Amino acid sequence: MGRKESALSLELERSMNMQVRVETFEEHLRHAGVIDSLDDDRRRKSFNLDKWNEDMQKGFSRAREKLLKLENLQELKEQLRDHNKKVDNYNTMYSIKRRNLQNLELQYETLDDELRAWLLEYALLCREKLRIENSTVERKLIEENLARKRGGQRCQ
Repeated sequence: MGRKESALSLELERSMNMQVRVETFEEHLRHAGVIDSLDDDRRRKSFNLDKWNEDMQKGFSRAREKLLKLENLQELKEQLRDHNKKVDNYNTMYSIKRRNLQNLELQYETLDDELRAWLLEYALLCREKLRIENSTVERKLIEENLARKRGGQRCQ
């Protein structure tokens, strides 16, 4: 047989449960803030990478302009080989950095989506638990009020 609880103890339990649920929400919202901060850093790096790409492309264009002014064919070939090596190295580095940033973007987006879905599901669960706990407390209050009324009527 279960223990006999008063409405007051049920109310205290409900209140404590609600406090824990709110703290759980707060902790997960802080977690969402961390994810957002990491994504902000990734976005800044992406903007910087785009700026670097723009600057490098301008530099490559200026280098090609200088190459076009060369008249010695042998020197032109050597300078062109050197230029192509620089462009290839740059393209490799840029591709790696861009891919890494894209992977981070997908990871942060996934974390954000999963956290949002979890918070929505948790909110529904909390609402249902609160509804059940409220009903339990209300039922207990009614039972105690009826018992007091019955006890008071006997004394008269």
